[in-house]
Amino acid sequence: MNKKERLEKIRHFVSDYEVGTQEAIVEYLKQSGITATQATISRDIKELGIVKIPQKNNTYIYELPKSASTSLKLADNNILDFELLRNMINLRLVPGSTAFVKRQIVEDFSDDIFSILADDDTILLIFRNEEMAHKVLEEIKNW
Repeated sequence: MNKKERLEKIRHFVSDYEVGTQEAIVEYLKQSGITATQATISRDIKELGIVKIPQKNNTYIYELPKSASTSLKLADNNILDFELLRNMINLRLVPGSTAFVKRQIVEDFSDDIFSILADDDTILLIFRNEEMAHKVLEEIKNW
C-alpha cells in the first residue's frame, strides 16, 4: 500500500472514531494490513493537519481540521459554563481548548464581535450591542 492510501485510511479512521493516540492508529493500520511505525504516523498526522482536541474528561482526541467544527460538538465537549452580561459573554472552557473554540467563534461571528479576550480556559466576547450578544449565545449553545 502506498503513502496516499495510508493517509486516506488514517483520515477515515480519525474522522469516524474518537482516536486519542498514535498507537491506536498504528494498530488500526496493522489490522488493515498496513505496517507503519509510530514515527511514520507522527509525520502523517502532521501532513494531514490533524490536531489534538481536549475533552472534558482530561483526554484528547485527534480531529481533522476542516471537520473539527462539524463533527465535534463544541459546546458539549469544550464549554463548561457561560455567563451573559449586557453586551458580553464569558465562556469557561476545558483548559487548553480556547484556541480551537476562539477560531470557530471568529469564523462564525467576526462581523458581530467588538473584541475577544482569551486565556487558557476562558474567553470573554464583547459585542457591539446586547442584541447581538444574546443572538450569538443562542447559536453557541446549539454547537
